[in-house]
Amino acid sequence: MAEQDKWKWQEPGTAWRGICTYHITLTIPSREPLLGTLVIPDGDPAQARVERTSLGNAVVDELYVMCRHYPAIRILQFCLMPDHLHAIIRVTQVMDTSIRSVIRGYWQGVKKLGRAYTLSVSPASGSSSVSPVSRPLAVPPASGPSSVSPVSRPLAVPPEFNSGSTPQAPTWPFPIFTGRPFIRPLSRRGQLHTMMRYVQMNPQRLATKRLKPGFFHVQRDIIIHGRSYDGVGNTMLLMAQSFAPVTFYLYPREDGDASAAARTTPFYHTSR
Repeated sequence: MAEQDKWKWQEPGTAWRGICTYHITLTIPSREPLLGTLVIPDGDPAQARVERTSLGNAVVDELYVMCRHYPAIRILQFCLMPDHLHAIIRVTQVMDTSIRSVIRGYWQGVKKLGRAYTLSVSPASGSSSVSPVSRPLAVPPASGPSSVSPVSRPLAVPPEFNSGSTPQAPTWPFPIFTGRPFIRPLSRRGQLHTMMRYVQMNPQRLATKRLKPGFFHVQRDIIIHGRSYDGVGNTMLLMAQSFAPVTFYLYPREDGDASAAARTTPFYHTSR
């Protein structure tokens, strides 16, 4: 912890202003798929992609607005999911404004987009016959309608205002992005590569989870060579018919444990 206190982004007076790479996550707390629809061509998770809605397009556009306002910021990678956004950004020089303030400004922008979205799909706005996802936003950043299936969401107007005694239901903006974005500095070796891979694989992981939910919960009574096990993951690898022996070598540690080099452990894996 003493070593971490020396990091520039944590120093008093300069916190979050230095050159660094950050992972930003913006989530819809209700987990409604308002930003896009997951598409899995031919049932292959490796080809999964997210088709953006007009709100999703606007949220991504707001990222580029942020970069135009702060030229020191570069977007290294981003991935829009149906209910959240991942972005990896790089601050290339020391800024007068902290990254926290920058992301807070981005958050305020997307909150405004979310409120405009709820107004555009409100029954009182006369758009009840239009899909709430395919209807364009009433704000400039949207890049056009998206041909995706409708997504149901709670109405912005409570049912009591739709009674017969109320001639016209009032309309007000309903908040969508109520949770603050998560900011994580990537300052350790290997973190950037790992996180970029994580962001890139998001659609594939979601597709795998939907197509094969058994891979993501505990499976009990898995019988292997007459013994019963509980496990998590792809059990098809355990049930394969062809196996090949492999030798596992333990190399000496940096502290000089030379005896580890002589130890080997046989194990098996599935052969292709």
